[in-house]
Amino acid sequence: MKQSNGQMPGSVEAAKTYWEQFKGSPADLYLQARGLEEGVSTHLPGFVGSARTGHERYRDHLVIPYLRPAGAKFTATIRFRCVRDECVKDIDGSYFFLKGEKEQHEQHSKYQSLPGDKPRLYNTSALIQSSAYVAIAEGEFSAWAVELDGIPTAAVQGVSAWKDHFDNSFAGYEKVFILGDGDEAGRKMTEKLAERLPNGVPIDLPEGEDPDSLRRSYGPGFIRQLLGLDI
Repeated sequence: MKQSNGQMPGSVEAAKTYWEQFKGSPADLYLQARGLEEGVSTHLPGFVGSARTGHERYRDHLVIPYLRPAGAKFTATIRFRCVRDECVKDIDGSYFFLKGEKEQHEQHSKYQSLPGDKPRLYNTSALIQSSAYVAIAEGEFSAWAVELDGIPTAAVQGVSAWKDHFDNSFAGYEKVFILGDGDEAGRKMTEKLAERLPNGVPIDLPEGEDPDSLRRSYGPGFIRQLLGLDI
């Protein structure tokens, strides 16, 4: 059962437990390979090495806490992202994504939420920053990559996870940059949100690319240029 304040029970304690297991873990190495290590101190990811009771199915998963602006002790929920070697690396030990190949998550989902949880906006701290613009990314790691370029960025878990009440969170901005990934699902998200948000600015990413792959390929500042913020 959910708590009345919208927090999933046990999320704060779980986030703390898994953060303590993060340094030097496969999750730490995975984020370094994706070029996102600068975001660790802000977003406080974790790793399920020793699982809490009821979380055994998430062992060897990276943990993504949904932090509220008030701080880590008000963590709303956590999500789990599989980083098992057999799923994210080839037989030579190289990460699939560095070779432009898809990860091999067979018989299980790449991402998992706590039972009974509902889709939420990620990184809501972006929505209280003093800025004329904000961005919406597809997925938590994409939000990290965009925000590392100095752009306040929230994320949604895909087009089907958008809820009507999310619209109000983006009212009042001059521009809301919408960055779905460079694939069919990402384009659908970009198109849907551009239709819903009158201040939405759709950004088409190159085929097969997402914000963190672009940042790895072209370096810091590239996403700002893509959005026309440094012109």
